[in-house]
Amino acid sequence: MLPVHKWYLAVLLPVLMLVAASAQAPAPIDPVKAQQAFAEAKQVSDKEGGRLWGMKLYGPMLLVDPQTRAVIADEPDGQGLLHQEGSTYVGTLPDSVMIADTPTEWAGKRWTMLRWPLPDDTFTRRVKFAHELFHRIQPDLHLNAPDTPSLHLDTPEGRLWLQLEWRALAAALVEKGPAQVMAIRDALAFRAHRRALFPGSAKIEAGLEIAEGVPEYTGLVAAAPDSDAARWRAVAKLADPDQSMTYVRSFAYISGPPYGLLLDQWLPGWRSKLTAQSDLGDLLASALHPNVAVSAEQRAAVYGASGIRMAEADRAARADAERARYRALLVDGPTLTLPKVAKFAFSFNPSALISLGDAGTVYPTFHATDAWGTLDVTGGALVPTDFSRVTVAAPSNVAGPHLMGPGWTLDLAPGWRAVPGTKPGSYTVQKG
Repeated sequence: MLPVHKWYLAVLLPVLMLVAASAQAPAPIDPVKAQQAFAEAKQVSDKEGGRLWGMKLYGPMLLVDPQTRAVIADEPDGQGLLHQEGSTYVGTLPDSVMIADTPTEWAGKRWTMLRWPLPDDTFTRRVKFAHELFHRIQPDLHLNAPDTPSLHLDTPEGRLWLQLEWRALAAALVEKGPAQVMAIRDALAFRAHRRALFPGSAKIEAGLEIAEGVPEYTGLVAAAPDSDAARWRAVAKLADPDQSMTYVRSFAYISGPPYGLLLDQWLPGWRSKLTAQSDLGDLLASALHPNVAVSAEQRAAVYGASGIRMAEADRAARADAERARYRALLVDGPTLTLPKVAKFAFSFNPSALISLGDAGTVYPTFHATDAWGTLDVTGGALVPTDFSRVTVAAPSNVAGPHLMGPGWTLDLAPGWRAVPGTKPGSYTVQKG
């Protein structure tokens, strides 16, 4: 019989190490579940049947595990990089390809890429399928609109009038007859009042509603079992939004569906006339006759403006402290700047953006690739509205290809390095 310590080393320790390794290793994409996901996405597309946009939604799809870059596709790629296993095609996505829920040009095809695992909730998952499938065909519909953050929607007044617009849209989806007309007019009045407070905001908002609001509308209509289910899901999003999140970009996901649903009722055929320059609110207003003036200030109280103001005052105090922290870290302090060079691609959480005004927008989490390498951020990156560069807090050491700083890591491509910038203690990434 082995002594206890030798028995432990020979038998128990390897077992424990195997258990620990299996607990740490990311679970691979289950091929059976992947096939089920493809089938469900196609089912959603088949149910929609191309009636919304005259084109089927379903097409080439990639499911990708962000940790391992393992990929499963529903059809072969155009360059033979994936190998067939059963009815799917598997392989590993190269480091040069950004992983995100987005349309992706890779290996000779345009794909709909989705990160694994998918949402557990059936309705949410199906909306996601249709939303992202629509993005793949969006250029063919000439509906690629500017995706510029609406920074004014991170201010108390911007957020107030946006939420009032949402509450009026919720009422419009519930009411009928004259009450519905009144609610629509209220929503449009709140919308116009907000845009008057922030000159130039109308075009930015309208662009985002085309870029992301229309795909979300498509996702909702395609995924919902019937029109009533679609309306009530939209109402729930409008009436009880997450007030802790920023709306500078995510607002379009909430605003797009109700405008689309109301346009279906009031302006049949609107989708065939939609362009990348369209304004969903203007389209809806064109269907209402006569044009009746509504006082946004007078109607605001009906929708609980005082309660929204109270909640926004609390949020503003917290946001001011957070902005001050990021300004000290990414504007006033020493930094590392990575310029947009050629193939700048990025992904982020649209519900967590923080505006620093003219200085740019803070993305608390950010993943970017360019000719200089790969950047992963968990502690905040500052990006201007033209996406010409990314700024993070300065690294403690700039030697070698792997750089680290507060809440970020950077793997430099060969031939790239960090050199001193104009501000003491700051650096810029450049080639050579």
